[in-house]
Amino acid sequence: MACNCRKAEISTRYTSPSDGKVDLRFQADLPCGECKSCRKITARSHPDIISVQPQKNRIRIGQIRELHEILALKPYEAKYRFVIISDAHNMNVEAANALLKVLEEPPPETFLILSAYHPHDLLPTIASRCQHVRFRPISREALIDFIINQAEVSDLDAGLLADLAKGSLSKACQRSTSGWLKRRAWILNTLTADTVIAKSVNPLTTLLAFSEKLAHSKEKLVDALEIMQSWFRDLMIFSSSSDKIINQDRTHDLERVAQHVDINDTLSYYEAIQTALDRIDGNANPRLVLDVMLMNLMGFDHEKDRRYPV
Repeated sequence: MACNCRKAEISTRYTSPSDGKVDLRFQADLPCGECKSCRKITARSHPDIISVQPQKNRIRIGQIRELHEILALKPYEAKYRFVIISDAHNMNVEAANALLKVLEEPPPETFLILSAYHPHDLLPTIASRCQHVRFRPISREALIDFIINQAEVSDLDAGLLADLAKGSLSKACQRSTSGWLKRRAWILNTLTADTVIAKSVNPLTTLLAFSEKLAHSKEKLVDALEIMQSWFRDLMIFSSSSDKIINQDRTHDLERVAQHVDINDTLSYYEAIQTALDRIDGNANPRLVLDVMLMNLMGFDHEKDRRYPV
């Protein structure tokens, strides 16, 4: 907004006496938030502020090709055009390679902003062509205020959602939607119900029913696996760092389960979920991946029970 604010047009240009370079200094009150350009950017309707978002957790080559077509044209009205690629670590290899040419030779007065959790999550060829700007996690208090203003949740739930977002505004937005807390509770209740499988008349059927429900919505699958992963992460550190657990509302369950689970087993469970995430990221069949993962988590050995062959 500061780069394209109409008040920027009357900002003073100066010449540095040391090197003679020309720079643009914005006024202290920019962006104004009131001019036509600022209002369009706030409303996310500015034609020269281009957003590229993952579709079904992936940024694909078709989206980058479409971006190429847009950038081949001149900006409609902005002095500086911006392209914001959110969660750029979700680009597949083809999309990332297609973006290289734009990064190497961006159009005049065009800035590309890529967000990612860590530079190592990007291809080295992408990361090496970008200037790295690190952001601190958003404070818990700011996230709570945002969630309360955006969603109809109690102060207690807002605090829980802020803790689970781990400083990420996008996760806070996603998880403040209706039904997310109930879905999380269902997943964690299943993980902590260590007698469910043992007491079931048909343990394999119970196990696969849970897998089917998880795989029903592919868009929510990665989030569900991250919920499960956070649970086993908390189990691993509970005995030594109980104040650093993510699922603070599940302290009682963590204490109970941690007494009966070996840390090496917990680590293997955590790694099983990470393997499932990697396979889904590689476009493997979600249902098959979940079936194998849950059998590993629940310790189901089909060789010991041939009544239910896999």
